[in-house]
Amino acid sequence: MRASMLLLGLVLLCPWPAFALSNAEYEAFSKESPAFAQAEEKLGAAWEAFSAAASREEFAAVLKEQREWIRKTRDSEAAGLVKSAKLSRAEAYARTAAERAGKLDAYTKTSLSRVNHKDVAGTYGGKKDYVTLTRRGAVYAVKIRTAGGGQGPDGWECNFEGEAALRDNVLSFTDPNFTVTISANGSVATVADLPNSEACGLRGTANGNFRR
Repeated sequence: MRASMLLLGLVLLCPWPAFALSNAEYEAFSKESPAFAQAEEKLGAAWEAFSAAASREEFAAVLKEQREWIRKTRDSEAAGLVKSAKLSRAEAYARTAAERAGKLDAYTKTSLSRVNHKDVAGTYGGKKDYVTLTRRGAVYAVKIRTAGGGQGPDGWECNFEGEAALRDNVLSFTDPNFTVTISANGSVATVADLPNSEACGLRGTANGNFRR
């Protein structure tokens, strides 16, 4: 839903040629046409997956293409389907959205294939202090554990778990209380921006370098 709203936000910024899908039609088709609603949901999910997998350069290039598709290409494709395939406007826009989702999925696969995930995934550190990165589709599950201060009142333990996309060998995600940034190159994982919090206690920290 979040990705679909993002795409709708891009739609609302665009000027409308004669055939273009109006805001009112978009809302009506979303409610009245299951095929249109499903295609838009698929498109939103495809955009979100691509956004998570793409490098900054890839994202910028495809974002420009996506805006052009929303501004002009989508309408011309839908108009062609109405004329040649005798589809209704809702059916034409549904098919156009589904085809665009397929193209975004192809971009995602290409982007993921450029990253050697086997070099990034794994455990960095030792038995006591470590960072574990586990690939789950287009994102990584992240587990961080550190401890220090001994067994007395000064002892502390940091446990953090989250999930984030890898972009340019950097994982960045926001917890309700803090932001974590992890840079990984296959041999070292560097944790930054993890302040003292409920995850680490008042004295604990997980910031630093973890080596394989």
